[in-house]
Amino acid sequence: MRQTASQRSLGVTLLKIILPVCLIALGGAGFWYYKSKAVKFKRKPAVKTVPVVDVIKVNSDRFIAQIRAMGTVRPDREVVIKSQVAGTVIQVAPEFVQGGLIPEGQTMVRIDPADYELAVNKAQNALARAQADFEIEKGQQQIAREELKLMAEMSPNEIRETGLVLRKPQLEKARAVVASAESDLEAARLDLERTRILAPFHALVRSKAVDAGAMTAAQGTLATLVDVTCYQVEVQVPLDRLDRIRVHDTQGSPARIRSLYAGRAWQGRVVRTTGAVTEQSRMAGVIIRVDDPLGLGPAEGRPAMLLDDHVEAVIEGQAFDNVFSLPRNLVQENSSLWIYNDGRLEIRKVAPVWIENDRVFIQSGLSPGDLVIQSDLSAPVPGMALTLASQERR
Repeated sequence: MRQTASQRSLGVTLLKIILPVCLIALGGAGFWYYKSKAVKFKRKPAVKTVPVVDVIKVNSDRFIAQIRAMGTVRPDREVVIKSQVAGTVIQVAPEFVQGGLIPEGQTMVRIDPADYELAVNKAQNALARAQADFEIEKGQQQIAREELKLMAEMSPNEIRETGLVLRKPQLEKARAVVASAESDLEAARLDLERTRILAPFHALVRSKAVDAGAMTAAQGTLATLVDVTCYQVEVQVPLDRLDRIRVHDTQGSPARIRSLYAGRAWQGRVVRTTGAVTEQSRMAGVIIRVDDPLGLGPAEGRPAMLLDDHVEAVIEGQAFDNVFSLPRNLVQENSSLWIYNDGRLEIRKVAPVWIENDRVFIQSGLSPGDLVIQSDLSAPVPGMALTLASQERR
């Protein structure tokens, strides 16, 4: 039996309605099925955590501030030796070489004395003649006095004595000639002595300008000498640390000097400042005296200090009593420390008196036995609860 066109149209319409409804129903059933099978998580209430910290137990002690500075070795006394007479150098001491050591009073250079010996002889002869003329003039004066006496006895008129009649000017002239001859002889002898150039102190020959056979003029340079009884080290010290140093010729702050290149070390003391601030670094110049730098005297056997060497000086400064030494990184902003106080955080203001390398020294604000926190706290709040770590360092 054939379906009519209206029946076929009705069936198609019902199919278009029923099929989507069925699909929607199946999807909803599937969603509720899978939702009923999903894992359910139960939220637990938040647990408040307490930071765990490491601490350092502090105690006070005595501390001597040390100021480190860089410097250069300089002569304490350096002189340029010049000849006072001209002539040919006929002899030099074996030690008269660059770097040589010459004891005080030893002859370094000798200039040919022949001309000066002749000058001494000539001056001696001139003095002898002047003295003879002076004696003759004294005799002439005595004769003039006697003649005046006889003339006074024979003449009825009074005869007056005058200096010219008694030859007093002539006598004074003869006396002056003697004095001049004596001075000439003394000058000639002095020039003869100056042909020997002696070391004025125990000296190191830093440089020399003549040798045997050379001609030297008056005021000609012979050598540059350095006194080896002591050297000085000029170092630069920050202005804020200068007050911690004792400056005194005999009781200045002790200092240990170490060569940056050779590793040698010497002892010295601060004797003075340069009285000026360096233009570039704006630091104060401090002079450290080193006695017997070559180890020739009481410090025999000590390594020799070299001039112009670059050195590091560690100067002992002011002593601090009852100070606490802590790592520098434990000091927080505004010079405060984190203190563990009976399970709570205390932020305490302190007063550092000295900072040296990675250590800070505190004189007030701490008490012996305080526990200083060395752990980092992300959000420190005064009074917050804290817990000590199992490996507490004391």
